[in-house]
Amino acid sequence: MRNCLATAERSPMKRLLTLLIVAGVIAWLVKTYAPHGVSGGASPEDPIRRARAAAAANDARVSEAAATSRESDQSAAGVTENMTPDQVRALLGAPDDVQTETLDSGMRRETWSYRSVGKTVVFENGVAVSIR
Repeated sequence: MRNCLATAERSPMKRLLTLLIVAGVIAWLVKTYAPHGVSGGASPEDPIRRARAAAAANDARVSEAAATSRESDQSAAGVTENMTPDQVRALLGAPDDVQTETLDSGMRRETWSYRSVGKTVVFENGVAVSIR
């Protein structure tokens, strides 16, 4: 009888110890593998909000680049032969590169290169004769 009584007294201690171990394992699992919203970190909407903000910023950069490209294409399209250097500079701005030469006929030739719009304007005696 004594043996049965000792076993009966140990049984609640074993149950309590087992319960504490199981609770500890569950707490560790929740802390390690639970989403941030459950464990008390950032709310689940934060990554979505950040992704939307990043997408909006990217869209703004893309539309700004497209607008800049359209403006430069329109201004480059406005350059025609028989324009003066001042007129070309008013449309395209200062050239990236200028090469000057004097031809055998004594005529002065300047070649202006615009890398940003992919244009080259050739002037002879102060008048545009070629746009490439």
